[in-house]
Amino acid sequence: MRSAYLIKPRQFEIQQEKIPVPKDDEVLVKIAYCGICTLEQRLYEGERKIYYPIIPGHEASGTIITVGPEVVPDMHVHDHVALDLVNRCHACPACLAGNSNLCENRFKAGQRVLGAFSEYMVVKPSQLQVVPIELPLEQAALAEPLACCIRSLRTAKASLGDTILISGVGTMGLLHVKVALAMGLRVIACDIDLKRLEAARQLGAISLDASNIEACTTTIRKTTNGRGVDSAIITTSAMVAVEVAAAVLATNGILNIYTSYGNKPPLPLDMNTIHRHEFVITGSEGRSEHDFYTAVRVLSNRQVVVDDLISRIYPLEEVSTAVEEALSGSAYRVLLKMEA
Repeated sequence: MRSAYLIKPRQFEIQQEKIPVPKDDEVLVKIAYCGICTLEQRLYEGERKIYYPIIPGHEASGTIITVGPEVVPDMHVHDHVALDLVNRCHACPACLAGNSNLCENRFKAGQRVLGAFSEYMVVKPSQLQVVPIELPLEQAALAEPLACCIRSLRTAKASLGDTILISGVGTMGLLHVKVALAMGLRVIACDIDLKRLEAARQLGAISLDASNIEACTTTIRKTTNGRGVDSAIITTSAMVAVEVAAAVLATNGILNIYTSYGNKPPLPLDMNTIHRHEFVITGSEGRSEHDFYTAVRVLSNRQVVVDDLISRIYPLEEVSTAVEEALSGSAYRVLLKMEA
C-alpha cells in the first residue's frame, strides 16, 4: 500500500508499505477519501509539529476490509464507514467527565496519531461509524469537521429561536451555518469575502460585510432590535471576526472561540464589560464520540448536505499540490483520493 509521509515541512514522500494486519479486536479499513484540514496545513508549513516522519490525515472515509473476530459492534466487510481518529483513553479525568475530545492522552507517545493519508488503516471499532451505502464516501469524509461544528454549537448552547453570529464563513463557517439553520436558529454571517458571504446568503443566513466594522455592527444591532446576538462563534483567525462579535454580544451572551491561532492574540473585551454583562467566553476543541455520531446521522439523513463544500479531489501522489491549494484560501475543502 502507499502512504504519504510528511518528513519535514513542505516535503512529502510517498512510501510503499505492507498492508497492516488487524488484531482480533481491530478493523482494517481501505481509505477512500481524506480531507485536508487546517491541522494538516499547519503541519505542512511547519507552524505545528507532532513528530517526523508522520502520516497526516484525520477527516477520512472508507470501506471495511477485515473485521477481527473479537470485534463486538455490528460491523461487516464491505460496510462504508466514516472514521473518527481521535485517540481516547476513556480513563483520564477529561474522558470520564464526558470531554473525550480533550483526552489527556490523545497525543501520548507510542500510539498512532492521524494517519489517513494512506491507502489502508487499522482502527479500533470505536473509531468507526457505519454510513449508508447511498451516502457518497467523499461526503462521508466530512463527518469529522461537521462533528466539530456540532460540538461548537452545543458549546455555545445554541437553541431553537436564538440569533447566532457566525464570524467567518470559510469551510468551517459555512458548516456552522448549515448546522445552525438545521437547528432552527436565525443566523447572521459576517466576513470580508463577498463570494463566501453570498454562499452563506444562499443557504439562508443574513450576510454582512465585515470590512467596515462599524457598519457591520450597526446593522447587527438593528437586526436584533438593539439587543445583540445570543451567541457568536469565531471560525477564522482574522481579528476582525472577534472584534465584530465582541461588539454585538447580548447580555448573558456566549462567545465561542472555535478557531485556533498560530500566536496568542488578546481578546478585545475588557474584564469589567465581561463582568457587567455576564458574558461567557469559551472555546471549542475537536469533537466527542457523541458529536461524531450526531454528524454521521445528520449526513446519513441528509439533514445537512455538504457536497457543495468539496472544491477539488486530488490523487494521493499529488498530495503536495493538494495541500498547497488548501492553503491558497481559494477553495473550500480539498480531498485526497487514495485509490489510484
